[in-house]
Amino acid sequence: MSSEQVRPVIECFCQILSLHGFSMITFETFQLAKFNQNQSTLPLWRLIYEMLHFDDLATSQTFDNDKFTETPKGVIVDQIKRDLFNRGYTYEHFLSLDPNMQTGSQQLLVCVGWLIYHLNLIDRCMRQSLTSISDDNDKTDKSELIEQIKQTFYSNSKIRSRLLALDRIDNPDNRRFSSFELQLHQYPHLISKYISELDEEQHKLSLFLFWNKHENIFWKWMESVLDQPSTSVENDQLADKIDYRYLEAEKQKFNAAVDTLDNALVRLEHLWISNDDHTLIERDVSTIVASIDQQISSLFQQLLTNNH
Repeated sequence: MSSEQVRPVIECFCQILSLHGFSMITFETFQLAKFNQNQSTLPLWRLIYEMLHFDDLATSQTFDNDKFTETPKGVIVDQIKRDLFNRGYTYEHFLSLDPNMQTGSQQLLVCVGWLIYHLNLIDRCMRQSLTSISDDNDKTDKSELIEQIKQTFYSNSKIRSRLLALDRIDNPDNRRFSSFELQLHQYPHLISKYISELDEEQHKLSLFLFWNKHENIFWKWMESVLDQPSTSVENDQLADKIDYRYLEAEKQKFNAAVDTLDNALVRLEHLWISNDDHTLIERDVSTIVASIDQQISSLFQQLLTNNH
């Protein structure tokens, strides 16, 4: 797949993120990361950090960029690895990336693709943009979201046309315009303001529609990233850092612990059904859940210690 085909799609993705409070990122960052170039490493760590902290319920998205910049890189990297591990992203090559944010851009790019899909990132951006229309957008599927965006885009186009027509007429006809439009005509600066706001919203909606139409190009390009080999030097370095037998042993211990806790939860569920006093059972459930969290954190810390 040529860069001419994928460039507008990735640029569309970058613009969507920028309009939702993410730091500026470019097509060139993605392209360099595909070939594992170190220039892309820091921007992709920042992108992953912001994706993990994205709040689609916030009307105005802002990220604590000072925290990312001022916190030691090793701390940020460990926090990101821990968060991703708890979400199920347990790939050894990613966990073995150095804490200095200097190498591994290709692994970071693969992680970005996983997060886009796992977090339903673009769908959440769509819902955030449509919150002013309906409060039930969190329950709509993607096809309904796209339909709402199309309807909103069409409605905005009609409103914009009316505002432009109103702005161009010196003495509007009472028969052609509503009382609100006639009143608005007395404040031309407001007409310009509304048109500008509509243009911004239309631009965002058009990006969503473009992404929806061409999203498959992005995923095909991501497949080509997976097919792109890392440098032999990097592979050798990662192989030296990873003790695969240790990882497999820890994985088996972890799975055994989860099975034990799962059986305990099943027994508690039966007790809940047969017992009217739920207070003690609720306390036991909380203890087991806390134990699961502790097991995950312990395994993750052991993996980090071993890989460092």
